[in-house]
Amino acid sequence: MNTSCKSSVFPVSRPGERGNAMIYVLIAIVLFGALTMIVARQNENSETGSLDSERAGIAATQIIQTSMQLKQGVDQMLYGGTNPDNLDFVTPDTEPAFSVGPSHVNKVFHPSGGGLVLQALPVGAVDQISNSPPARWYIGRFNNVEWTPTTEQEVIMVAHQISAPVCQAINQILLGNPAPLITTANPRDILIDDQLHGGVNTDFTVAGCAACEGIVAACIQGPSEVPGETIRSFYSLILSR
Repeated sequence: MNTSCKSSVFPVSRPGERGNAMIYVLIAIVLFGALTMIVARQNENSETGSLDSERAGIAATQIIQTSMQLKQGVDQMLYGGTNPDNLDFVTPDTEPAFSVGPSHVNKVFHPSGGGLVLQALPVGAVDQISNSPPARWYIGRFNNVEWTPTTEQEVIMVAHQISAPVCQAINQILLGNPAPLITTANPRDILIDDQLHGGVNTDFTVAGCAACEGIVAACIQGPSEVPGETIRSFYSLILSR
């Protein structure tokens, strides 16, 4: 991977990017209100079923917050001059790639780069159906989302293989409707670099997920490689190009 950094080059702000920034501001406002409501309800209600629902809501809020924190960190790197094509998403558990230099300035999770810390998915949020790839966070730049401004590759962050209650809570918070957005493709193929699984990468298209058009963050549901089973993933467009 090319790790050169042109510190004098700053990304040009386009109308689509300004629109996406406003969407994330609105998400933050909604998120704060949702978390406040969830905590209040949990304090008031001791019924088991309700508590399970509240836990799903808290896990959903944590997942959305994590994605927004990473977006803010990537935005700061871009404002500091990092070329979007040079962003490196290697994580500390991937050695020796994480420690190999000579420079780490483009590494999102390195202390000398973005310095971001990727937390594990919340306890109880996972519903692992497939081991290809396992349930966890993923982030990368490997395909294009059809409804973004150009055909450049986007940066996408994914919470892969999450439970139905958490998926529904995410979409209730972000979209006002708990139903997962349905895709005809295996979520791994459109959301996770194929170097990390046994499938292939395909672009994220309207034909594959009509309800996804224009949506910067949501939980989707699609078929897994296990016949008859579905898999759910939360995605967030960290950088739309």
